[in-house]
Amino acid sequence: MQKDNTVIFKGGKNGIVIIMDEAAMYEKIAESLRAKIRSAHKFFAGATTTISFKGKELTESELLALVEIINAETDLSISFIEDLTGTFEVAAAKAPRKSGKAAVDPYFHKGGLRSGQAINHNGSVVVLGDVNAGAEVVATGSVVVFGAIRGMVHAGAGGDRTTFVCATSMQPIQLRIADIITYFPREVIMENKNKIDPVYAFVKGEEIYVAPVAN
Repeated sequence: MQKDNTVIFKGGKNGIVIIMDEAAMYEKIAESLRAKIRSAHKFFAGATTTISFKGKELTESELLALVEIINAETDLSISFIEDLTGTFEVAAAKAPRKSGKAAVDPYFHKGGLRSGQAINHNGSVVVLGDVNAGAEVVATGSVVVFGAIRGMVHAGAGGDRTTFVCATSMQPIQLRIADIITYFPREVIMENKNKIDPVYAFVKGEEIYVAPVAN
């Protein structure tokens, strides 16, 4: 039987590299990816890793569809996704799985949110840009912002206190996780205004705490 090289997996120093045949149609790539994942469970053992795509140039929606296949067929927690062809680069936070419930795909928003714009999603949300004052993000899962949070963000809107909010610069007036609300003093907001300091907010007891991502 001829070996299928439509999709090849390689372990790189920064995670998993998925090499796609440049001559193959997208449908064939998706089919091959699903089949190879199912036959290579050990390679995709549950862990946090980076996924890189190389070879075939695909659209953003096609790449996201491939990521959805990986999410559906594995227990990987994907920390970053990169298309090495240069057409697409996006961070991914996998929606938390709950026993007995189907996993919900995260929502990716490419670009910042202006005042008056809002995202409301049943699952986790990833924003590639700033959430500016007057903008809102409401998610039943966690919220990851690759930029500054200046607007209102509500993670765990369905009541899940295990969710978190992560940003490269935390400057919100108000932040919510599940049923808990915290307010950032003006002096803290001004202190963080010109600082790039990735942090995440989480619930401990009955309060929201903020800690460096490095921790």
